[in-house]
Amino acid sequence: MVANLDWLPFRIPGIIDIIDIVVISFVIYKLLVLIRGTRAVQMLIGIISLLLISYVSGIMGLITVKTMVDYTIAFLPVAIIVLFQNEIRKILARMGTNPILQFNAPTRFEAGIEQIIKATEILSQQRKGALIILQQNEGLGHHIETGIAMDARISYDLLINIFEPKTPLHDGAVIIIEDRIAAAGCLLPLSSNPNLPPHFGTRHRAGVGITEETDCVSVIVSEETGKISFAKNGMIMHYKDTSLEGMTRHLDGLLKMDIKNAPQSRLIALWERMKHKSTGEKQ
Repeated sequence: MVANLDWLPFRIPGIIDIIDIVVISFVIYKLLVLIRGTRAVQMLIGIISLLLISYVSGIMGLITVKTMVDYTIAFLPVAIIVLFQNEIRKILARMGTNPILQFNAPTRFEAGIEQIIKATEILSQQRKGALIILQQNEGLGHHIETGIAMDARISYDLLINIFEPKTPLHDGAVIIIEDRIAAAGCLLPLSSNPNLPPHFGTRHRAGVGITEETDCVSVIVSEETGKISFAKNGMIMHYKDTSLEGMTRHLDGLLKMDIKNAPQSRLIALWERMKHKSTGEKQ
């Protein structure tokens, strides 16, 4: 005998309903993780506030207030696309690099890593600023078009000459694909992360900004202090051990490690392990 449950005020969820809820919850969670620490959080709070004001004004009978807020809410779909265009672009880019949907093989770096580290080591000693971007799965064609095409074999002396002060390509970024310098003098998006230190200049913010949008790795040399930094997935770490062997090993590890989909706590732990290890090697 099957019990009649038609008297219940709600429908008992089935397997499809549970899957639907789980998928939507996962998407919302990923969206919140993606915008955490950015200005999009404040924008999202503002949108939620408008919805609450509309609801409360309807209950209190504030017709004029509710009408004005409702007219504003009517334009929210367009406003969301405009305000969250960077976040939407990141989501679509992440979907494109999903292993299930990915058709291109990851970019590999072989002999070029040693040349890059050797160049950054010399530039660091000479206090010459540099920004080197190593492309991985996500293409950087749009950013390459903003610079001067080179298609040259990686060599440390060429990189040093590119970042020589008062030269035309000094202030831009070098983009490297596999073992070739694709372009120099490239313009990159600046990071809008409010948690970055205020003393960060354009070079560091550009180095972090490009890693927020793509899965590339940035190598940054400070012109003021000579410090070498690595950036990936919107995170940056100042590197203390400037030995050729240590930096080559860590950069190679970053390039081979798939951390773009890892939890933020895991990324922070990774940076901390690398930091302590490099400090210990230096001592």
